[in-house]
Amino acid sequence: MSRLIGSAALVPLALVSGCSLFAPAPDPLPSPIATNPAALRIAILAPEALRLPASGVALTVFQQDPAGKTITRSYDLVAVPDTAEGQGVATRIKPGQVVHVLRLRPGDALDLREQQGDMEAVRAAGGDVRPGFSVGLEKACWNGGGAEGAAPINILIKGDDDSGFHPLVADIDVAQLLARPAGTGLKSCHS
Repeated sequence: MSRLIGSAALVPLALVSGCSLFAPAPDPLPSPIATNPAALRIAILAPEALRLPASGVALTVFQQDPAGKTITRSYDLVAVPDTAEGQGVATRIKPGQVVHVLRLRPGDALDLREQQGDMEAVRAAGGDVRPGFSVGLEKACWNGGGAEGAAPINILIKGDDDSGFHPLVADIDVAQLLARPAGTGLKSCHS
């Protein structure tokens, strides 16, 4: 079973959607409004058989008010070429997991900065808003046999402060994702 850290799923059809609505959490997450988009990093700790195609992971940044009005935008993440960036999660790696560290493209970082301005304007006007992040792996696939006993998937996020990576979603069971009905779960890379 997966554990969402201080959050609830935003999109019911998302394969793996970890999101934060910025309720107090035991391990505080970066702010969607204040984090420098160029410094934002997502780390995915997953079994080696989980394939993440280029532009295969989506980061959604959103803000919702009590009336349901939402400012939202999704960005495709790209791999960080510097393997040293993954060292910040070394103590969180479980046996059988490999690390994928992702970031925004420079153009998307600029677009997110603009979105943050829109979100801050609503907040400054006195709106009771709930900002958050969501990470989806809908384009990922499984390149292995059965997943019984496979390491879980964990998704972490890091902002521009020095506090390191924070859990966004923890202990997602790959076998359960593969067992979901077609279109709602993890697909085989061979289908």
